[in-house]
Amino acid sequence: MSGGRQAGFTLLETLVALVVLGLLMTGLAQGLRLGVSAWQAQTRILAARGDLDAADSTLRALIARLDPGGFSANPPSFAGTSRSLGFTTTLPQAAGGMATREADVTLAVDDGRRLQLLWRTHYPNPTRPPPPARRVLLLEEVDHLEIAYWQGEKGGWRSEWAGAPLPKLIRIRIVFTRESGRHGPDIVITPMRERWRQ
Repeated sequence: MSGGRQAGFTLLETLVALVVLGLLMTGLAQGLRLGVSAWQAQTRILAARGDLDAADSTLRALIARLDPGGFSANPPSFAGTSRSLGFTTTLPQAAGGMATREADVTLAVDDGRRLQLLWRTHYPNPTRPPPPARRVLLLEEVDHLEIAYWQGEKGGWRSEWAGAPLPKLIRIRIVFTRESGRHGPDIVITPMRERWRQ
């Protein structure tokens, strides 16, 4: 009879296999944790960018449709400071059910650190006091706005503007609160309706 070795693993081989398996499981768990953490961070960033993108596109649409006036005894208004902006514009197609899509709009930050758009229907010849303005919340945790108006090469940027003609460019910088940790790019818009009436 030959004294052959029995089939199976030795204790040492089993321990080595368990250590290697443990290292693989640890590596996979760390990779999974890192992937979940990156996914959550991306979700937070996209959620924060989503409202900023919506505010950006809303402001671009309204300011691009600024009404420069010229056809009415009571012309549309345009009054801008470095912290707020008021103007007459045309609302988007979604407001088609209204009698008129012309609206007087004010953009400002309220005491609750919210960037709000206040608007009411524009009546060129009002016969009674206007109704209260409707509020649209654009962004929260906004400290203030920094708005500038481009007069042209010779005039440069100004911090205030009133009446016609409209500025060639309007730059809006949204300054968020320090606690929010957010930063937004400058929004630079050309009032295109100025060209339509020339």
